[in-house]
This record gives sequence, structure tokens and C-alpha cells, in this order.
Amino acid sequence: MQFEATFPAVPQSVCPIRREMVALARACGLDEQAVSDVALAVSEAATNAVVHACAGGAGTLTVRARSGGGELTIVIGDDGPGLLPRPDSPGLGLGLPIIATVARRMEVVAEGSGTQIHMTFGCPHEEAA
Repeated sequence: MQFEATFPAVPQSVCPIRREMVALARACGLDEQAVSDVALAVSEAATNAVVHACAGGAGTLTVRARSGGGELTIVIGDDGPGLLPRPDSPGLGLGLPIIATVARRMEVVAEGSGTQIHMTFGCPHEEAA
């Protein structure tokens, strides 16, 4: 299974991104707790990109997902300025630690402008194949 799409960097994009990734998680055979973990991680990553990287809705979010080798990998990227200190941040700074807690693996990739959050979850249907 694969998915790739681009969304405007606005709060209204978080729900459709989460909905698509939840559908993929279910198709991978994740149980409801693991599906909830995917929903939480995806919501945190997309919301972080909207709030921190693309303030004011200027920019896009790119979502890619694929399953294979017993895993579901989801990448949420933005075209913002990259990881910069934000003393005026409106968030609590808990998004990345939450993602790291619920995902099997998490990696932050910041190359030039933009940041990508790579999240990996177990995929039971892929493990059986």
C-alpha cells in the first residue's frame, strides 16, 4: 500500500490527513489501540507543521505513507524554514515526545528548508505476507 498527497498548511488539513492515515493503519491490520496511536502521532506531526513551520497558512504539507517489510511508515513534511528556536511558541513542546512514545521509530529530518517527521509502526498484515 502507498499514499502520497499534498495539503495546504492550514488547520483544516489535519483532519483529512489523519483520516487517510487511519484508513491505511486499519488496512495494515493494526488493532484499535495501534490505530489510535497512528491517529495521535499523525495529528501531532501535522499540527506541529501547521503551527510552527507554516505559520499563517503559507506553505504546504506533504504526506507519504507505505507499508512493507512488516511496517507502516508515514512521513509528514513541510516546506517551512526548518527547525528553529521559537521562544514565542504557542505549543507546549510535547508533540515530538508523544510521537516518539507511540511510534515504533521516529526520526526528524531537516534538510535546508522544511522538516520531515518519519514515523514507523508495526503492520501485522505485512508481517504475515
